[in-house]
Amino acid sequence: MPETSEQEPGSEQQQSTAQAIRDLIERTFLVGVGAAALSKDRIQGLVEEFVRRGQLTGDEGREMVDRVVSRSRTEAQSALKKADLSLHGAYRDMGLATRREMEDVEFRLRQLEHRIGLLEAKADSPPPANGSASCDI
Repeated sequence: MPETSEQEPGSEQQQSTAQAIRDLIERTFLVGVGAAALSKDRIQGLVEEFVRRGQLTGDEGREMVDRVVSRSRTEAQSALKKADLSLHGAYRDMGLATRREMEDVEFRLRQLEHRIGLLEAKADSPPPANGSASCDI
């Protein structure tokens, strides 16, 4: 039992570190999204000003805003993927298993338990009576 109590603080520390990393990535991402939203508002304001001055048509302005918003979304998705990869790398460095790895281990454990159950049932059951083992004279 002492081994379990020694492992729990370590796992709590790993979970705490992992949570801190997740929080940092989330805050960074939210700041990026906020900046992107602010940029969209500013760009839309600038485009509207160009349209009012006659330097852009309404269609050109909408197209420009759509292009910038699309690019911003693409960059946000790219940043999220990079953050996700960094987080997975941090988990690996801490020796933490992924959800998929844990599911695979659980599946293999259930298979082994089933096989053991079959072997135990076979060992507990009487041998089949086929007549070859007994001699009736």
